[in-house]
Amino acid sequence: MTKSKLTFIIAASLWAFGCGDDDSAADASMDGAADAAEDGSIFTPPSCEGIAVGRPEIACTPLETDYVPGSDSDGWDSCIVDSSGDDYPRIEETVSTIARVAGYDRIAARIFTDATPSAADFLAAREIYQEDEGLDSRIVRRYDPRYEAPEGIDCTMAAVAEANPDYCVGPAILQPILLDAFQKGIAGEEPGIQAARIEAALLWFMYASVSKESFTCTTSAKDCDSAWAYYNGGTSRDDGLALAAEIRSVDIAAHNRVFDGILALRCWRDLDFQPEATMLDLRDRARAQLDTALSFGLAQVIRQRILDICDAEGDALAVQWAGLSILLRALKATAEAGDASAAQVIAEAAAQANPGDVDMTALVSAIDTVYTCP
Repeated sequence: MTKSKLTFIIAASLWAFGCGDDDSAADASMDGAADAAEDGSIFTPPSCEGIAVGRPEIACTPLETDYVPGSDSDGWDSCIVDSSGDDYPRIEETVSTIARVAGYDRIAARIFTDATPSAADFLAAREIYQEDEGLDSRIVRRYDPRYEAPEGIDCTMAAVAEANPDYCVGPAILQPILLDAFQKGIAGEEPGIQAARIEAALLWFMYASVSKESFTCTTSAKDCDSAWAYYNGGTSRDDGLALAAEIRSVDIAAHNRVFDGILALRCWRDLDFQPEATMLDLRDRARAQLDTALSFGLAQVIRQRILDICDAEGDALAVQWAGLSILLRALKATAEAGDASAAQVIAEAAAQANPGDVDMTALVSAIDTVYTCP
């Protein structure tokens, strides 16, 4: 995605502001954000003095527990991945997730463009979103295992989703954003804003989905295929759609580490290939390797968008802040696990209606504190 397209689609919608389970900040900012979308009056330049353009140089090397493709000394037994090169060896020939991620690109072609999307564009995009077994069919039940939840929780139950919004991220947070944005876009209401909300929510969905599928692969081996496909649309290391394309565009090393993590997941399932996996220690090593790289990669996408905001002014400033604030919320679980103080800085930044009230230098520092190596 080019910077000009990104600038256009990340419009000034602050619908998703707020942090944690308390939505009061989001509710309080909605009217002001709507006014700002019209005239940009509340948007003032953020503080970016002394901001670190490049992330700190740290010598990052794989952990001793990591799977390293092509290595004979990584502590992993030989598996199917060792001879696969830069391709992911599928467990099943047909991977339905590939079509869903392709649906993201079809939606992008309609409404994530330099031209203002029309009502017809939004209608066509919503039809793609709601195709049988398409994106919506999974968002309505998507949970994020980065958060602990009571055993047996069912996120398809409205009351359960409402009580556990972080865990039940699909029905509690993402689907309401998406359906409302499609409806308003079809009605011709601030189409740029609605396109931005859709883009951010779908990227967050795929980030959550990689984690979920890598977990349920324990009892359904084919879900490892889905983890791979949700990341890059079912492509090789040197390609990638959707989330992979975003990460590759800002940090190719981070992308490669995510792909290594995907291969680690597949190696584990090859070594533990039975209906229900039992080598859970090895599973957890693979999942940790993958999620560390994936979260780092998303953090680098967000970091670059912060730098873009520091170069923006006027309407462009308002445009870019909305999408960034939504994506910042996706970091909550990993930020809290990494550094509580830095996580608080990130959460407080996402809660601001005006980017001028955010110390972007402190925000970048917080991201760099948590996400040090992929």
